[in-house]
Amino acid sequence: MQSDLGPSLIVLGIAISLLGILQPNLAPLLALGLASLSAGLLATWEPAARERIIAKLGEAGWENTSALIQAAGLPPKAYYLPSSAAGRPVAVVARSQPREIPQRALAFTAEGGPALVLSTPGTKALEICGVGLPRDLGEALRACAVNALGLARSVEVAERGDGNIAVEFGGVAAPDLYGRLLVRPAIGSVLASIAAAIAAEVLGRAVEIVEERAEGRGRLLVVLR
Repeated sequence: MQSDLGPSLIVLGIAISLLGILQPNLAPLLALGLASLSAGLLATWEPAARERIIAKLGEAGWENTSALIQAAGLPPKAYYLPSSAAGRPVAVVARSQPREIPQRALAFTAEGGPALVLSTPGTKALEICGVGLPRDLGEALRACAVNALGLARSVEVAERGDGNIAVEFGGVAAPDLYGRLLVRPAIGSVLASIAAAIAAEVLGRAVEIVEERAEGRGRLLVVLR
Protein backbone atom coordinates (compact mmCIF):
# COMPACT_ATOMS: atom_id res chain seq x y z
CA MET A 1 0.00 0.00 0.00
CA GLN A 2 2.90 2.33 0.74
CA SER A 3 4.13 1.86 -2.85
CA ASP A 4 0.80 3.29 -4.13
CA LEU A 5 1.04 6.41 -2.00
CA GLY A 6 3.40 8.33 -4.27
CA PRO A 7 1.45 7.88 -7.54
CA SER A 8 -1.83 8.58 -5.74
CA LEU A 9 -0.54 11.87 -4.36
CA ILE A 10 0.81 12.85 -7.78
CA VAL A 11 -2.58 12.26 -9.46
CA LEU A 12 -4.40 14.07 -6.65
CA GLY A 13 -1.93 16.97 -6.77
CA ILE A 14 -2.31 17.40 -10.54
CA ALA A 15 -6.11 17.32 -10.28
CA ILE A 16 -6.24 19.89 -7.47
CA SER A 17 -3.70 22.13 -9.23
CA LEU A 18 -5.72 22.12 -12.46
CA LEU A 19 -8.88 22.91 -10.53
CA GLY A 20 -7.13 25.84 -8.84
CA ILE A 21 -5.89 27.16 -12.21
CA LEU A 22 -9.18 26.77 -14.06
CA GLN A 23 -11.38 28.18 -11.29
CA PRO A 24 -10.11 31.64 -10.14
CA ASN A 25 -12.31 31.54 -7.07
CA LEU A 26 -10.52 28.34 -6.02
CA ALA A 27 -7.00 29.72 -6.48
CA PRO A 28 -5.90 28.74 -2.92
CA LEU A 29 -6.27 25.12 -4.03
CA LEU A 30 -3.30 25.62 -6.35
CA ALA A 31 -0.92 25.75 -3.40
CA LEU A 32 -2.47 22.62 -1.93
CA GLY A 33 -2.24 20.84 -5.29
CA LEU A 34 1.42 21.71 -5.77
CA ALA A 35 2.16 20.56 -2.22
CA SER A 36 0.45 17.21 -2.88
CA LEU A 37 2.30 16.85 -6.17
CA SER A 38 5.66 17.51 -4.47
CA ALA A 39 4.88 15.05 -1.69
CA GLY A 40 3.93 12.43 -4.28
CA LEU A 41 7.17 12.87 -6.20
CA LEU A 42 9.20 12.58 -3.00
CA ALA A 43 7.29 9.47 -1.93
CA THR A 44 7.79 7.90 -5.36
CA TRP A 45 11.52 8.60 -5.42
CA GLU A 46 12.11 7.66 -1.80
CA PRO A 47 13.12 4.03 -2.49
CA ALA A 48 15.80 5.15 -4.97
CA ALA A 49 17.08 7.75 -2.52
CA ARG A 50 17.18 5.11 0.22
CA GLU A 51 19.19 2.79 -2.04
CA ARG A 52 21.76 5.54 -2.65
CA ILE A 53 22.05 6.16 1.08
CA ILE A 54 22.52 2.46 1.82
CA ALA A 55 25.17 2.18 -0.91
CA LYS A 56 26.98 5.18 0.56
CA LEU A 57 26.93 3.71 4.06
CA GLY A 58 28.18 0.41 2.64
CA GLU A 59 31.32 2.14 1.36
CA ALA A 60 32.78 1.77 4.86
CA GLY A 61 32.95 -2.00 4.40
CA TRP A 62 34.65 -1.72 1.02
CA GLU A 63 37.13 0.84 2.37
CA ASN A 64 38.01 -1.57 5.18
CA THR A 65 38.39 -4.43 2.70
CA SER A 66 40.71 -2.29 0.57
CA ALA A 67 42.75 -1.48 3.67
CA LEU A 68 43.07 -5.18 4.53
CA ILE A 69 44.29 -6.02 1.02
CA GLN A 70 46.84 -3.21 1.18
CA ALA A 71 47.98 -4.06 4.72
CA ALA A 72 48.52 -7.69 3.76
CA GLY A 73 50.69 -6.59 0.84
CA LEU A 74 48.55 -8.55 -1.61
CA PRO A 75 48.08 -7.78 -5.29
CA PRO A 76 44.54 -6.67 -6.15
CA LYS A 77 43.57 -9.99 -7.71
CA ALA A 78 40.92 -12.46 -6.60
CA TYR A 79 40.29 -16.09 -7.43
CA TYR A 80 36.60 -16.99 -7.41
CA LEU A 81 36.01 -20.47 -6.05
CA PRO A 82 32.90 -22.66 -6.18
CA SER A 83 31.08 -23.86 -3.08
CA SER A 84 32.53 -27.33 -3.63
CA ALA A 85 36.00 -25.96 -2.82
CA ALA A 86 35.27 -23.88 0.28
CA GLY A 87 31.85 -24.99 1.47
CA ARG A 88 30.37 -21.76 0.07
CA PRO A 89 31.14 -19.58 -2.95
CA VAL A 90 33.97 -17.18 -2.09
CA ALA A 91 36.65 -15.01 -3.63
CA VAL A 92 40.22 -15.42 -2.36
CA VAL A 93 42.69 -12.57 -2.73
CA ALA A 94 46.15 -14.15 -2.85
CA ARG A 95 49.43 -14.05 -4.78
CA SER A 96 48.63 -17.35 -6.47
CA GLN A 97 45.66 -19.66 -6.74
CA PRO A 98 45.32 -21.54 -3.43
CA ARG A 99 45.11 -25.31 -3.60
CA GLU A 100 42.97 -25.68 -0.49
CA ILE A 101 40.70 -23.33 1.48
CA PRO A 102 40.18 -23.90 5.22
CA GLN A 103 36.49 -24.17 6.01
CA ARG A 104 34.94 -20.92 7.30
CA ALA A 105 38.34 -19.17 7.24
CA LEU A 106 38.46 -15.40 6.76
CA ALA A 107 42.23 -15.40 6.29
CA PHE A 108 44.86 -18.10 6.02
CA THR A 109 48.44 -18.68 4.95
CA ALA A 110 48.79 -19.96 1.39
CA GLU A 111 51.93 -21.08 -0.42
CA GLY A 112 52.65 -17.60 -1.68
CA GLY A 113 51.89 -15.85 1.62
CA PRO A 114 48.72 -14.52 3.28
CA ALA A 115 45.34 -14.90 1.65
CA LEU A 116 42.01 -13.21 2.35
CA VAL A 117 38.65 -14.97 1.93
CA LEU A 118 35.98 -12.49 0.83
CA SER A 119 32.29 -12.40 0.18
CA THR A 120 31.56 -10.32 -2.91
CA PRO A 121 28.49 -9.08 -4.80
CA GLY A 122 28.87 -12.15 -6.98
CA THR A 123 29.00 -14.69 -4.16
CA LYS A 124 26.03 -13.00 -2.50
CA ALA A 125 24.12 -13.09 -5.81
CA LEU A 126 24.56 -16.86 -5.77
CA GLU A 127 22.76 -16.97 -2.42
CA ILE A 128 19.78 -15.33 -4.12
CA CYS A 129 19.65 -17.32 -7.36
CA GLY A 130 22.03 -20.24 -6.88
CA VAL A 131 19.40 -22.92 -6.24
CA GLY A 132 18.50 -24.70 -9.47
CA LEU A 133 20.89 -22.57 -11.52
CA PRO A 134 21.23 -23.87 -15.12
CA ARG A 135 24.47 -25.72 -15.84
CA ASP A 136 25.02 -23.69 -19.02
CA LEU A 137 26.97 -20.53 -18.17
CA GLY A 138 25.05 -18.23 -20.50
CA GLU A 139 21.69 -19.48 -19.25
CA ALA A 140 22.85 -19.25 -15.63
CA LEU A 141 23.98 -15.64 -16.04
CA ARG A 142 20.74 -14.77 -17.83
CA ALA A 143 18.66 -16.39 -15.09
CA CYS A 144 20.52 -14.57 -12.31
CA ALA A 145 21.87 -11.21 -13.51
CA VAL A 146 19.05 -10.45 -15.96
CA ASN A 147 15.90 -12.21 -14.78
CA ALA A 148 16.34 -12.47 -11.00
CA LEU A 149 18.40 -9.37 -10.19
CA GLY A 150 17.54 -7.06 -13.11
CA LEU A 151 21.09 -5.68 -13.28
CA ALA A 152 21.29 -6.02 -17.07
CA ARG A 153 18.87 -6.50 -19.95
CA SER A 154 20.91 -9.07 -21.84
CA VAL A 155 24.03 -11.20 -21.61
CA GLU A 156 26.06 -13.06 -24.21
CA VAL A 157 28.80 -15.61 -23.52
CA ALA A 158 31.51 -16.75 -25.94
CA GLU A 159 34.63 -18.87 -25.49
CA ARG A 160 37.72 -17.39 -27.09
CA GLY A 161 40.52 -19.18 -28.88
CA ASP A 162 42.88 -18.66 -25.95
CA GLY A 163 40.48 -20.47 -23.63
CA ASN A 164 39.24 -17.31 -21.95
CA ILE A 165 35.51 -16.66 -21.65
CA ALA A 166 34.03 -13.37 -22.86
CA VAL A 167 30.85 -12.22 -21.13
CA GLU A 168 29.09 -9.16 -22.55
CA PHE A 169 26.26 -7.50 -20.67
CA GLY A 170 23.83 -5.13 -22.37
CA GLY A 171 21.53 -2.57 -20.77
CA VAL A 172 23.67 -2.44 -17.65
CA ALA A 173 21.88 -1.10 -14.57
CA ALA A 174 24.25 -2.25 -11.82
CA PRO A 175 25.34 0.28 -9.17
CA ASP A 176 28.95 1.30 -8.63
CA LEU A 177 29.54 0.19 -5.06
CA TYR A 178 33.18 1.07 -4.50
CA GLY A 179 34.36 3.68 -7.01
CA ARG A 180 38.14 3.75 -7.27
CA LEU A 181 38.88 1.80 -4.11
CA LEU A 182 41.51 -0.94 -4.27
CA VAL A 183 38.83 -3.57 -3.87
CA ARG A 184 37.48 -2.84 -7.36
CA PRO A 185 40.42 -4.23 -9.37
CA ALA A 186 40.60 -7.09 -6.85
CA ILE A 187 37.05 -8.46 -7.08
CA GLY A 188 35.70 -6.60 -10.11
CA SER A 189 32.60 -4.48 -10.55
CA VAL A 190 29.21 -5.81 -9.47
CA LEU A 191 28.46 -7.52 -12.80
CA ALA A 192 32.04 -8.74 -13.25
CA SER A 193 31.90 -10.26 -9.77
CA ILE A 194 28.57 -11.94 -10.56
CA ALA A 195 29.95 -13.30 -13.83
CA ALA A 196 33.05 -14.72 -12.12
CA ALA A 197 31.18 -16.23 -9.16
CA ILE A 198 28.57 -17.91 -11.35
CA ALA A 199 31.21 -19.15 -13.80
CA ALA A 200 33.17 -20.71 -10.92
CA GLU A 201 30.03 -22.41 -9.61
CA VAL A 202 28.84 -23.66 -13.00
CA LEU A 203 32.27 -24.79 -14.21
CA GLY A 204 33.28 -26.19 -10.82
CA ARG A 205 36.72 -24.56 -10.80
CA ALA A 206 38.59 -21.41 -9.87
CA VAL A 207 37.89 -18.40 -12.08
CA GLU A 208 39.62 -15.03 -12.23
CA ILE A 209 38.69 -11.77 -13.94
CA VAL A 210 41.24 -11.00 -16.64
CA GLU A 211 39.69 -7.79 -17.93
CA GLU A 212 36.56 -5.68 -17.83
CA ARG A 213 35.75 -2.60 -19.83
CA ALA A 214 32.80 -0.54 -20.99
CA GLU A 215 31.79 -1.29 -24.58
CA GLY A 216 29.72 1.68 -25.63
CA ARG A 217 26.74 3.02 -23.75
CA GLY A 218 25.22 0.56 -21.31
CA ARG A 219 27.43 -2.36 -22.32
CA LEU A 220 30.11 -4.12 -20.28
CA LEU A 221 32.64 -6.71 -21.45
CA VAL A 222 34.07 -9.08 -18.83
CA VAL A 223 36.83 -11.55 -19.73
CA LEU A 224 37.23 -14.57 -17.45
CA ARG A 225 39.92 -17.22 -17.19
